[in-house]
Amino acid sequence: MDIDYQIEKLKKISIRGRFAFGMKCLEQYAIENELSDKCINKIFDSLWEFTSSDELDIWEEKISDINPKYILNINPENIETEFPTITLDEYYEIKEFYKSSDKHFVSMVSEIIEIGVGNLYGGTDDYSSWTLNPTLELIKLAELNLKQIPKIENFEFSKFSEDNGWGNKINRKSLE
Repeated sequence: MDIDYQIEKLKKISIRGRFAFGMKCLEQYAIENELSDKCINKIFDSLWEFTSSDELDIWEEKISDINPKYILNINPENIETEFPTITLDEYYEIKEFYKSSDKHFVSMVSEIIEIGVGNLYGGTDDYSSWTLNPTLELIKLAELNLKQIPKIENFEFSKFSEDNGWGNKINRKSLE
């Protein structure tokens, strides 16, 4: 797909729409690679909360506790304090899941999280470059690793012109 075309399409899609697109790519990756682990549902459910939440600060705390960047690269002294929204067992299960997952899946999770947190505490400017760039990175990963990539056009209903770039809430079930 032409990069300029993608950029122009994505600039018109809200942050929630970009996030939902990323999640559909991640779900497709899990289907195509027959990934099945009890951690996947927890991770997917936590990620999807972004598209419908009014409390993104709480979502961010929860997401930081399952972010592969933190789980894989930090050896916390006190897991309960440093990862307050998950149990000790969940921490080790998620860490082991990420370690055993291929790098493309883990990278996709990281890019989706970047889409979600990119503009949490700043203005969105004309099109939110902070969320556009990780969306483009996610598209590159999808193009390399997916047989069937979700169509960007399916997310145009979530307009960047709505709610200061965030777009209206998106119900996960409505995209099935």
